[in-house]
Amino acid sequence: MEKITIKELISSTKGKFVFGNPDYNITNVSTDTRCVHPGDIFFALKGKNFDAHDFIGKAIEKGSSCLVLSKMDEEISRYFPNVPAVILVEDTLKALGDFALFYKKSVAPKTIAVTGSSGKTTTKEIIYSIFKNISPTLQTQKNYNNLVGVPLTLLNLNHEHKYCVVEIGISIPGEMERLAEIVSPNVGVITNIGRTHLEYLGDMDSVFSEKRKLLESLPAEGIAVINIDDPFLVGLKSGLKRKMVTYGFIGTGDVSAHDIRIEGSNTYFKLNLNKEIIDVKLPLPGRFNVMNALAAAAASVALGVDNKTIKKGLEECSGIKMRMEKIELLSGALIINDAYNANPDSMRQSISYFVEAYPDKKKIVVLGDMLELGNHSRNEHKLLGDFLAGLPLENIYLCGNMIKYVKENNQLTNARYFSRQEDMLDILQKKISKNTAILFKGSRGIGLENTINKILRF
Repeated sequence: MEKITIKELISSTKGKFVFGNPDYNITNVSTDTRCVHPGDIFFALKGKNFDAHDFIGKAIEKGSSCLVLSKMDEEISRYFPNVPAVILVEDTLKALGDFALFYKKSVAPKTIAVTGSSGKTTTKEIIYSIFKNISPTLQTQKNYNNLVGVPLTLLNLNHEHKYCVVEIGISIPGEMERLAEIVSPNVGVITNIGRTHLEYLGDMDSVFSEKRKLLESLPAEGIAVINIDDPFLVGLKSGLKRKMVTYGFIGTGDVSAHDIRIEGSNTYFKLNLNKEIIDVKLPLPGRFNVMNALAAAAASVALGVDNKTIKKGLEECSGIKMRMEKIELLSGALIINDAYNANPDSMRQSISYFVEAYPDKKKIVVLGDMLELGNHSRNEHKLLGDFLAGLPLENIYLCGNMIKYVKENNQLTNARYFSRQEDMLDILQKKISKNTAILFKGSRGIGLENTINKILRF
């Protein structure tokens, strides 16, 4: 983060200056007292189950130089003699976003925003792999893709960064408009529209309605990157009044792929890019990752990147932990850890790849709940069971709550349900041999990586 004065912080947040030195320089921001360093601004955020105003004493103890608060009372005021500056705002979360927007504009990197129901993290990583070969580039770290994480990402920019790749995730109506405002991207990418966050968004039409706001928020000179294989997104090709770059497996996109061949953890394909056919060896498995690579290539085309640099970035990208992560055991068995997250579409993609990639292995899938599906949850898990019924799988182990409905009204004789991972572990370990491949897939809240870690310790 470049130096910013408290005066600029006050101006950008429309805050009230309570006391302190308005010319004091700020070089870092924190929203978590566990991570405060000397000199940090501390934004006291409020959540469903916490209020950081209750912990400002810890922020001061750790050397915070400025507090951004939305309330003051006698309990809070007793800490004031020990802090250099205090600013009062109506809403600390909004203030954090407003400050990040102001700061990002002051640095002014070319910015690509990526959203979608699945594939957005991998697409973001591939875009970063391309642009880092051109100039210093900042990307979203960890899962910092929400109303807190996105501002914190932008506040890590400095004047060396010429490009910024930001992942945007939403779960409730209205979030996309605000996040798009904060990011203010030059290029917007929507990977796909799928069955995610239905608990809060209702149905896929509503998911599409929210996601498309990213592209609608683009400035007049902004560029939309559209997956024309997606039945929801293809309609934007004629309805969106923005410049656009299209991509997909079908040949009518500006960027497309054919002759796709999967070999273990690599995928080979021919890339149709700027009227040139390029052979690509993508170090990621599966057709779905080829689609992510096409999205990244299209975003690069939008900003004028040459074909050679795009190919280099595609071939140098690396896998992400807990996303189709391949682990080889001493026994020769394989574990595929795809337990970072799951929805009905990504679940099918991962399982389909797994079956195709390891035809000679005894294949076991360990599946956890697909969360945040609301009233659709039971039916979506049941439909997953219908999908699994015809696949060549040795065993299907189910662990969670709603995942038990995978067995409802079908002939899955090779499926077994466990309410606890501990009950599954011994049975699973007895199945592991040299010729075994095991896929772990479930939503993040299920924590299937705990079982993987226990297997690795044996």
